[in-house]
Amino acid sequence: MITIKVPATLGDFGPGVASIGIALDRYLTLEVISANDVWLVEHNLGETIPTDATNYIVAVAQNLYPNITPHRIRVTSDIPLRQGLGSSTAALLAAIELANQLGELDLDDYTKLTLAARTEGQPANVTAALLGGVTVSYLEAGNVFASGVVAPAYQAVIYLPEYQREVATHRPEQFSQAAAMATAAAGNMLLAAWQNQQVVLAGQLLETAGLDTARQAEVPELAKIRQASHALEVYGTVLAGAGPAIVTLVTPDKVNDLLDVLAYLALPGKFEVVDIANTGMSVN
Repeated sequence: MITIKVPATLGDFGPGVASIGIALDRYLTLEVISANDVWLVEHNLGETIPTDATNYIVAVAQNLYPNITPHRIRVTSDIPLRQGLGSSTAALLAAIELANQLGELDLDDYTKLTLAARTEGQPANVTAALLGGVTVSYLEAGNVFASGVVAPAYQAVIYLPEYQREVATHRPEQFSQAAAMATAAAGNMLLAAWQNQQVVLAGQLLETAGLDTARQAEVPELAKIRQASHALEVYGTVLAGAGPAIVTLVTPDKVNDLLDVLAYLALPGKFEVVDIANTGMSVN
């Protein structure tokens, strides 16, 4: 039996727009059980997700390799859906790897990364999910440039509201030169702060609005969590992609104190503590 595991990801956040990604210790797991007359997808993803050949994972795999033999597969995931934590990225990479395994395509990591990044239109999440840890990447003319990044030993305190993002707010197609330059500069500074283990400075840079002012304004819990975190001198609270999940990157020694403070906010939803996943997609 083939087992494919893909981690959740935090990507497209703060000044790391469409570039910086972080793999998180939550996973989509795909098990290839046996060949079958037709596609059968067993999953725990809810009644609205197809269980036949129209399933997204199967459809992507067949598009990549049309002659793939139908199989019975099982998909389980503890990645929250439609929260901005890379559930669709995990499904996309699992689909590419499914085609790679069943079609014996022998794809290397760069090819998988390129296929996924072109599909998503940006490489931040797919790079982190494929490589693990903290990554930075750039998609230019269909080619991906990617590398791992040195960062402090973080844990992620994730706020999951009771609602899901049904339709993501899209960024404007054009930005002012000043906004673009400021975001690029903050992103460069963030990487330098991480390299030098300057946790407070890095956190402050993470909270720069960047190009996401409109998205952030739609999630009122973000400002509340930041204000409460700042009371402990904890910085680094960001909207997860298009949201609505909110992630605070915090050093392990401050996690419990932060949870105590956040509990007083009495926000509807829940908080989870998640480790950084230092290993990306795996196949066994």
